[in-house]
Amino acid sequence: MSNHKATSGLVAFLVAAIFVVGCVPEDSLQWSEDGSVGLLKTDDGLYLVDGKTGELAEVVKGTIDLLPGLSRDGRWMAYCEQVECSHLGEGLKRLAPEQVEAIADAAEQIAGKIREAGALKNDDFPSPDDGPLVPEDYENWAIRYLCDNADGELRKIIGPERINESLEMPLQYFQVVVVPRNDPKKKTIVATNIFHTFATKFSPDGRYVAYLMHMQEGETSNTYEEFSLYVAATEGDANAVYLDSCVAFGYDWREDSRAIAYLSADSEDLPHDDLILGTLNETIVVDTNGRLLVESAHSSNESDRFVGGTAELAGTVFLPWLKVEYGLGHRIFFSSAALSLPVNKKDEAKCSLFCYDPITGTVSDVLPLKVSIHTSQQIFNLSQFSLSPDGKKVLLPIKNNRFVVYTLGTDSMDIPILEEEGFGEEELPELAPAWKGCDAVSFMVSGKSSFLPKPEEGEDREKEDRQIIILGPDKKVRVLSENWSNEMALGTQDDQ
Repeated sequence: MSNHKATSGLVAFLVAAIFVVGCVPEDSLQWSEDGSVGLLKTDDGLYLVDGKTGELAEVVKGTIDLLPGLSRDGRWMAYCEQVECSHLGEGLKRLAPEQVEAIADAAEQIAGKIREAGALKNDDFPSPDDGPLVPEDYENWAIRYLCDNADGELRKIIGPERINESLEMPLQYFQVVVVPRNDPKKKTIVATNIFHTFATKFSPDGRYVAYLMHMQEGETSNTYEEFSLYVAATEGDANAVYLDSCVAFGYDWREDSRAIAYLSADSEDLPHDDLILGTLNETIVVDTNGRLLVESAHSSNESDRFVGGTAELAGTVFLPWLKVEYGLGHRIFFSSAALSLPVNKKDEAKCSLFCYDPITGTVSDVLPLKVSIHTSQQIFNLSQFSLSPDGKKVLLPIKNNRFVVYTLGTDSMDIPILEEEGFGEEELPELAPAWKGCDAVSFMVSGKSSFLPKPEEGEDREKEDRQIIILGPDKKVRVLSENWSNEMALGTQDDQ
């Protein structure tokens, strides 16, 4: 075996040793910059949280996709929801031209296979060979389109019974919704897609919202689903604009609302490659006048085309759950694997938090040894890091729902939750800790936590119980979830 192959294989092994299947927490809590209002996502729905009283106000009931967005001033919320659609024509009117074209192309592929075979094999519609509708989640659109537009010959081959059955197939699409805090029922739909959509994030000035959309062609042989990055105007007065593909979950807007930083995969076959290199990018999205950098579509069958520029800032190993955040002075912080070459069998694959400095063009590891001994094997947890609004401190989740509070550029660190009070799984927090203003932190604790008041006589409190607390700069503790409904499940509730 060549040295090149040996090194590649060893690097892949080292990465795989700690980077098993990963994701982000299902539940989330985030705060406006001043901490006056929070946005809580649970299995039950989406809620506003009063920063002073902890009182909840329902925004929307039911299943909401991962990572909803709250504007910095707390006045606006953005989320993605799945909608049932009974009529094909109604659904097609809501979709972007390229998605309608993808549906028509997939339908044509299916029709060609049926004509060639002269029958439906096993009474099932064949799948298209390629295109974004290959994953089964989206095939109903193509089948409904096919049967709606089938000619006499094709209808005869398919048969009236199967035609009628296909016309009853459920259709679903995803909406990116923006709502004001003072009237959550007043929806503005800023984008509609047949593909899974999630991870909304407002620009700091609140004029735009970015989101991720599933754009994978074919099934995966690894853990890497493929997502593309889009931007839409919050007022819904313009089409959503495509920025880039193969993007990691944790992107961020620059402070001036003109650019977005993100990690992308340098792969032509993301769903099947095992070791994937990636790039830290910064894309200029908005011009100096606050307008999206797009070239208007020439016809109704086309979408606006993004014409902004992208700078490639640093190379890394790509993982879809990695995160990027802007810090002071447009510095870019990002989680990443920390590997050096050459390697040997005794070397350990590690991870850390890095910072790209736009002035010097250099990348540095920002975590001292006293911090990294807690974080270096915690890539899923570490990728839930969060910078304080003033950019001076960072929250670094570690195993068993604990976390480090680290003051950047110093040796000052604290781990508020004692090791013996950790709970849940090691790899991923049930609810990531979040900054409430620059000095207070909200986080989840178990029912046996020393942060909670001692139980009253006869009160039965289990470690599997969950509460969310606020820890202030003076170490003062407030139980935020104290008066929330007992029916509202927090965390996974499956303590190990």
